[in-house]
Amino acid sequence: MRREIRRIFAMLLLLAGLCAHTAFAEYSGDRQVQEFIPCIAGIWVDEAGHRQMHIFGGQDGINSFRIMGIRDWEGNAADGSAVLTVMEKRGSREMTVEYHRDGADSWLLLDGRLKVVPEQAEKVHAESVGGVSLDMPMMQLLYLYGPPAEYLEEAATKELCGVESYAWYYRNEGWLVTFDRSSSTVDRIFLFPGSSKFLDRSVLNCDSPLERFEGLYGLGRCPKAGDSFHLGQQEYLSFAGYPAYICLSIYDGQ
Repeated sequence: MRREIRRIFAMLLLLAGLCAHTAFAEYSGDRQVQEFIPCIAGIWVDEAGHRQMHIFGGQDGINSFRIMGIRDWEGNAADGSAVLTVMEKRGSREMTVEYHRDGADSWLLLDGRLKVVPEQAEKVHAESVGGVSLDMPMMQLLYLYGPPAEYLEEAATKELCGVESYAWYYRNEGWLVTFDRSSSTVDRIFLFPGSSKFLDRSVLNCDSPLERFEGLYGLGRCPKAGDSFHLGQQEYLSFAGYPAYICLSIYDGQ
């Protein structure tokens, strides 16, 4: 009997030790994240002024996606790199970050491909759709319009509108939004025939006569299928898929 009691007591001590170790590990991980955040905190945009990223600590994380963990942190407060675990709408994923902090010359390199720099002034957009502008964070779109009727993976989006990108499809309203993978910001807005949404500045959509686009945007000629026009602010109005859709995009040609 005493032997059994001692065995149970030993197991309880072991469990208590494991729980304490786990709690310490979680605390240490959270503390490391909080120590790292000042190295990359701020409002960032790519070198064309797109893909705005708000990076702060706590629940805000990266464009409202929580930073869950960090590993392989090398460097100091001014220069370094790390691998972050970020909880997005699609689940958690790892993001590599390299950083250099030197005032206006600061930069971040995300996933080895997207370079962002400090935002110098609030961006003025050339056009928007239903209050949704290019570079809007995914979570802000969610606050405005709620979840879409369908979440489309890359293959489904490519079949529908020719681009290989994760998308939110508001099918009942006839519009679709794609997102830049690294920043989780809006990079394209598609309007389909019959859409209840319009381009805010011109109040035109895919059902509007093409000659009205020429006059209201000063395009110089009437658009035709396959055309893409620069509206200013590095934003483009694409007719690449017309008459199946028109697209407001940060990319020339859709």
